Amino acid sequence: MKPYKLYIAIFSTLALSVFLSSCNKFLEENPLDTKISDQFWKTPADAQSAVNGLYFGGVPYLHNIDVDGGWTPKATMWGGIMSGLFVDKRKDRTFTNASENSTFNIESFNSTAAKLWSEYYIGISRANFVIANIPTMSGVLDQATIDNYVAQGKFFRALAYFSLVKDFGDVPLIDAPFTSTDGIYKPRTPAADIYRFIEQDLISIADGNALPDKAFYDNGCYVTKPMAQSLLAQVYLQWAGAPLNGGNEYYAKAADWALKVINGGKHALIHPNGTTADLNSAYNIIKTTKNSNEIIYAKEYNMTSYNVGNSYPARSIGADAFQWKDADNNNVFKPAGDVMYNAYLPCDMLLNSYAPQDIRIKEKQFFFRNYTDATGISHTLSNVGNWAWFDEAALKSGRDGDYNMPMIRYAEILLIAAEGLARTGKEAEARGYLNQVRRRAGLPDETASGPNLITAILTERLHEFPLEFKIWDDIRRTRLYPEADGHQSGKLKWTPLASAAIQNKPDGFTKVGAIPEYALLWPIPLGEMQANPAIQEQNPGWK
Repeated sequence: MKPYKLYIAIFSTLALSVFLSSCNKFLEENPLDTKISDQFWKTPADAQSAVNGLYFGGVPYLHNIDVDGGWTPKATMWGGIMSGLFVDKRKDRTFTNASENSTFNIESFNSTAAKLWSEYYIGISRANFVIANIPTMSGVLDQATIDNYVAQGKFFRALAYFSLVKDFGDVPLIDAPFTSTDGIYKPRTPAADIYRFIEQDLISIADGNALPDKAFYDNGCYVTKPMAQSLLAQVYLQWAGAPLNGGNEYYAKAADWALKVINGGKHALIHPNGTTADLNSAYNIIKTTKNSNEIIYAKEYNMTSYNVGNSYPARSIGADAFQWKDADNNNVFKPAGDVMYNAYLPCDMLLNSYAPQDIRIKEKQFFFRNYTDATGISHTLSNVGNWAWFDEAALKSGRDGDYNMPMIRYAEILLIAAEGLARTGKEAEARGYLNQVRRRAGLPDETASGPNLITAILTERLHEFPLEFKIWDDIRRTRLYPEADGHQSGKLKWTPLASAAIQNKPDGFTKVGAIPEYALLWPIPLGEMQANPAIQEQNPGWK
């Protein structure tokens, strides 16, 4: 892949007339016209369409990428499956089989690595074009609009580089658009310098006035100041841990930026004093809402109106549900482009680690086993289903769904604040933020201190975000792996990765040391190394 080629594709897929009032404007991707680059950046519609393109490529698009086409795990799931804490029950692709058998070699992982690498640089290329060209439109756009558009470009460039550096370590730093083939061969930049580049982008927009100080949905689903602050808090939390090991300085920074979001007052927990265990619970509102200020950032979908659908519903439930019949002997669910199968089944160890009173483990909160159809017939799944992704209307009509997918929630910001404070000696404050999340879930306040408090925070992150793809990053930055600490105890032990019993290596078995440390980074795609003579070295360990 040559990065400069990406830009030709960008302008042929952007809508050039998208001035709608709601966040659904992002979902109108059908181009009304196409322009080559030297004809672009002439009108407000050009600028708006380029900005809208940021919300589709790059990191957001990982929610649409499969391993080898349909019926396989999405790119968002790959880390969780590699961890063994989540299982692809279909098992008909190289990635899943290699992961379960700990066959961590380039041949098995090159294809998936290439998809990640390519998509991240698509996001970076789009952002670079916005950042470089929008300021040239001073005769077309007012300064406030220019500043806002550039800030959105910086957010998405930072988001893409953050994902890229976590997945690959040292990577080429491309900070401006290519307009020719000159200089396209970039060597790998040290990861520490990539983090500093991300920091520079985010600090420039997280405290200024270019981005609105609003909640995500209140801002029409465009980038907000709390989004930038939240991403910076995530960056510092990861930076504090392995492999850079920034330590307390960066844990403190993570907490400081999380506290800016908290004290900013634009976001809050749904049902902060405790929620119900029914379909009106906070967790069901998180699933279905398109207006809650608990959501700081979400991947948008709208199949009904714009034919941009969420295909997670087909991965929420096992293939046995295809056989369910109602009282009239009709199929309960209809096949669509995605066959129903559970590509991300939480392992039994994780499910059994929740305390019985934890609302999140109760039926039809995050997970489910039972479903009653419209004719009153009850059905039971062979394996647990992922209720957080289940979309009844979509599955009954045989199409993708409409629910948005949370990418950053306020609960995560509370837990980042808790961890950053706990690791820098401010334990009373840390417990306060941790216990906000626990209290909402129906759990008693945590009173632990020292290492036990850190363990409690890490456990809470896994229990609160089992289906939001946080665990692989947590394993990578801590080099710790969750193990059982009593049946339904509400606790987990976090054991050094090298000595931990890794789940489902293969399915149904544990294996100590099944994930070598080098596998926490993806291999540099072979096609990229062959195309770019400036990249000479593969990530250590990959053969």
